Amino acid sequence: MPAKKKNVKTMPRRAAAKPVVHPAVRVAPVAKTDSSRFALYIYWLIIVFFVGATFYVLGRGYSIMNPVVDNVEISERMDMSQLSEQERIEIATRHLNSGRDKLVAGQAADAITDLTVALEAAPFSAIAFVLRGEAYMQLADYERALADLNNALRLDPDSAIAFYDRAMLEIRQENFNAAVADLGLALEANQRRPSDILSNHDIFSRRAQIMLWNKDWHGAIADYTAAIGEMAGDFRDYAGRAEAYTAIGQFQLAANDYLVAIAIIADQVQNVSTDAARRELSTNAQLFFEKSAALHVMMGDTSAARVDLESATTLANALGDTDTVIRLQKLIAEL
Repeated sequence: MPAKKKNVKTMPRRAAAKPVVHPAVRVAPVAKTDSSRFALYIYWLIIVFFVGATFYVLGRGYSIMNPVVDNVEISERMDMSQLSEQERIEIATRHLNSGRDKLVAGQAADAITDLTVALEAAPFSAIAFVLRGEAYMQLADYERALADLNNALRLDPDSAIAFYDRAMLEIRQENFNAAVADLGLALEANQRRPSDILSNHDIFSRRAQIMLWNKDWHGAIADYTAAIGEMAGDFRDYAGRAEAYTAIGQFQLAANDYLVAIAIIADQVQNVSTDAARRELSTNAQLFFEKSAALHVMMGDTSAARVDLESATTLANALGDTDTVIRLQKLIAEL
């Protein structure tokens, strides 16, 4: 017997304006007439349009989520694997300089972003690790700062700046013995390869200050003396050494250092451009005159002490510090 014909149900045709846009879209069988061929053509034309539009939108979304920087697509981290060495160097240099500028401007978070890109492009850049460590220090993220400075020293054991910065980090954490040790290493590194931005004076002066805090009077005197030998124009070195001399009973040497510090300030006051700077220097000079007066009293030289207190009074008067003027006048009257 001949097979029975099955009833074929024709699928309802969808309106052309509402096609189903999907890669697995199926087209119902259509009778092969000229009109049906034309309808099929229009149907696929619409599908192609919507598929193209979909890819365009996806492409736009991808470009937004993955912006192009320096002609290199980045997501959360920049992919440097497809770049040439020269391209990586150029990117690293650009972001290193940008990161340094932002760090100087106090924009630590933005500096970290730039310096991270620089390190992705040039992972063996010790200076990038140093700068990013400094940025983390500004944000008080000491754990990351220490990791970066250690990486810098691993890459460049002669980086005096990295040793110095690590010492500054240790000072913030009140680990003074470690800071003294790192400043010693900074000096050794600076002797092997002198830095163009960190002087031996800076290192000696900073280490002397820590020794003063630790009451290592003789160590402070030695380092302040070395700092003065490197650069004799910093009044703070003389004032610091005067404190150490005072602590060990060397009153005359201390008074002499205060006098030199005041003389340096007198020269500097003539050259500063702001009233705030002049006031700060004058306040320091007033304090040093008072300390010198106290030393002269201990040495029994009341005449020299009176001269010192009168000079301090003159400065306090010029600063408009009435309370200090009254206090100093009482001390003069008691001599």
